[in-house]
Amino acid sequence: MDLGLLQRQVGQRIGACVATVWLWEADRMAPELKWWPRILEFLGYDPRPAPKTVGERLVRYREARGWSQKRLAEALQVDPTTLSRW
Repeated sequence: MDLGLLQRQVGQRIGACVATVWLWEADRMAPELKWWPRILEFLGYDPRPAPKTVGERLVRYREARGWSQKRLAEALQVDPTTLSRW
């Protein structure tokens, strides 16, 4: 809103269609994991609540990059089961 952009323009910047942006704004659908990196880049900040635990911090880190648990486990060089326990 601050930028005066239409949903179509926001969608173009993020790479999503206008219907997807509308669904997010109407709170009818949460963004899929793949959209988070582009959304955060577009916003310039992370609007999600601050993490309170190590597990929440790991989830926030992973989602901000659009990574699956498996991908984060590979990056940390740990078994995915170990990561899920954290």
